[in-house]
Amino acid sequence: MLTNSEYLKILRAEGDEFADSVQMALTAPVASCEPWVGADLLWHMVEVHYSWKFIVQSHLMDPEKYVPRDKPSDDDMLQEYRDGLHELIDVLSTTDASRSCWTWAGVHDVAWVIRRMAHETAVHAWDARCAAGVESQIPAALASDGIDEFVFVMLDNVREGERALSGSVHVHCTDVDGEWLIVPNSDDTLQVTREHAKGACALRGSAHDLLMALWRRVPMSAIEVIGDTAVAQQFLSRAANN
Repeated sequence: MLTNSEYLKILRAEGDEFADSVQMALTAPVASCEPWVGADLLWHMVEVHYSWKFIVQSHLMDPEKYVPRDKPSDDDMLQEYRDGLHELIDVLSTTDASRSCWTWAGVHDVAWVIRRMAHETAVHAWDARCAAGVESQIPAALASDGIDEFVFVMLDNVREGERALSGSVHVHCTDVDGEWLIVPNSDDTLQVTREHAKGACALRGSAHDLLMALWRRVPMSAIEVIGDTAVAQQFLSRAANN
């Protein structure tokens, strides 16, 4: 894992990059978030940044007490996003990272929010760059940390209708440190460890390509699959992500 200060720097840089890119793609399709166009992705990020600012700032522990914000006009949306990003960073920077707050995961503290916001913003900045026709890659160290967050956090958020994972999966970055073993338990939970071990299948590739495959931004063919391809496909389809 990176430090909280490193995550906040990433949030600022990727957040600004998102704004610059989505501004060029407000009416363009966002292929990774169909059927959205850039303006839909922009509103999504306005809501995401506002919601976590609200949760941390208000020390929210009961999600029923969350107060959503009104949607700004199309003309004001981009500035509202920029203002909201800076407000979020200010709140996260000035709040004790160990302080408790509600999250939808097993960890309930501000540090979890800081890491989640860095990675969500980085992935959606990549979405925005793609919509704007700009090729890019998430830096390897950040992508590897994103994989770590994904396998320990996102895999518990299962997409509706998905069957129990039928075999173990080894994920292995080829350009930077990062290996994980995911083993299904009898109760459909998953045991995740950071280790080099043989699974029913192995997913290998650059950290960027692996992260994008996990988030279903690129097809399985973008990475190397060794072993049971059916388990690999089931694994990549499992999480309820967007």
